[in-house]
Amino acid sequence: MKEKVVTMPKIDFVDTTLRDGHQCLWATRMTTEMMLPIAEKLDSAGFRAIELMGVVHFDACLRYLHEDPWERIRLMKSHIKSTPLQAFIRSGCVLGFDLCPDDLNELWVETLIENGIDRLVGFDGLHDFDNVAPYLNHAKKHGATTIAWLIYSVSPVHTDELYIEKAKEIIKRANVDEIVIQDTSGVLTPERAGTLIPALKAVIGDIRLGLHGHSLVGLSQRTYLEAVKCGVDNVYTCISPIADGNAPPSIQTSLKNFRHMGYETDMSDTDIAEISSHFEDIATLAGHSFGEAQDFDAAQFHHQIPGGVLSNLASQLKALGIPEKIDEVLNECGRVREDLGWPIQVTPFAQFMVVQATLNLIKGERYSVVPDEVKKYALGYFGKHLAPVEPNALDRIVERGSQSIALSRPKLAPVVPSLKKRFPQASKEELLLRYAFPEEMVNNLGKKIDADGGLSTVTLPLAHLVNELINTRRKPFVFVQNGNFQLKAEQNRSEVAGSVK
Repeated sequence: MKEKVVTMPKIDFVDTTLRDGHQCLWATRMTTEMMLPIAEKLDSAGFRAIELMGVVHFDACLRYLHEDPWERIRLMKSHIKSTPLQAFIRSGCVLGFDLCPDDLNELWVETLIENGIDRLVGFDGLHDFDNVAPYLNHAKKHGATTIAWLIYSVSPVHTDELYIEKAKEIIKRANVDEIVIQDTSGVLTPERAGTLIPALKAVIGDIRLGLHGHSLVGLSQRTYLEAVKCGVDNVYTCISPIADGNAPPSIQTSLKNFRHMGYETDMSDTDIAEISSHFEDIATLAGHSFGEAQDFDAAQFHHQIPGGVLSNLASQLKALGIPEKIDEVLNECGRVREDLGWPIQVTPFAQFMVVQATLNLIKGERYSVVPDEVKKYALGYFGKHLAPVEPNALDRIVERGSQSIALSRPKLAPVVPSLKKRFPQASKEELLLRYAFPEEMVNNLGKKIDADGGLSTVTLPLAHLVNELINTRRKPFVFVQNGNFQLKAEQNRSEVAGSVK
């Protein structure tokens, strides 16, 4: 009797090293010049897509790196020609943490696509798809692949039944191409994956289902194995050393585990190893941390603060001179979240919770000082709450918050016409930046701070790199690549390989 051959399904990978990895581990400080030399290897490695930009990356580019984020997208697109690039539509506040009018959100979608983004992810921390569906539809109209995140959370209201209904709703309202379970807090257990994923597969039909986990409590690799057994089509990973810890799990470990279980992939081990070696060099030379496997941390299930926010919180508490207070702040974050009706700890709500919790701790009285965004959230500005705000907390928030904030959300007037009138020569890209960032910050794009505090003009990231090579002795290693030309310069030694084209 002939033995039956069982063919295991093929699992695809979406790389998020350039977005989520350094956001979680390097406080979003990866520069374009760190990315470019390895872009073509990322393109040939076999990924289904490469996640490149979140909204916070625009902020980091301007505020800390003095780079043009639009130029980053264009440069990376010129090197990554086969693999789709992915970016985000974040509720109704695509730039910054406050609500934006519809015409600005639509301009954001159009401009991302025009600059080289192929796939757009829409998400909302309340799963209020009034904030997401219109812009996903706008993205599809302009030719992009659209993906909806169902953001996983542990709370009394985030049941399998809720996720089933939300999946049905976003499919009906936006006809998305893919759905992804986004476990931004790293708290999806293998057991819960075993119920949630089959339930979603039963209602989404032929739509692909992905899983984007984080390694915060050491469960992600086990959960990924259970997820692929249950029918997940693709998983989101990072390339070590910019993986694990607060970041998504390592693709190297996932590949080993999946292959051991008999699953097929299209990934190139050679390319992955070369990319990993590149980022190891960058991390060592720039003084950035390597991601490490996390021990189980039960407290994460209470506060559920995501990795990128955790990294920034630690940095901010250090700047305030109270780094030892982080556990107290995180515990208060969990209490604030419960007060506010269990919002998912995802941008921008995670930042709201962290700021309010820190203020509560510093002031010694809960809600004695209330940021505008927290009051707006409590009043429903950001969407329909899945559970009511605790009445006593709501009273204090309304009383102590700014009295200039209306008790009901005002309708936002269009802003793009006035922006065009104010900046008649500005491109779409510049208009979006001028809306979201201080004028001086936008004016200083393409400039870097010298050691003496002055500004020197730099036109492109590669020019910045060459300028560093020429003018500083603090950099022990610089790498430049253009096509087949490669230049690696080290202290006391230089090496040229390839041919100039």
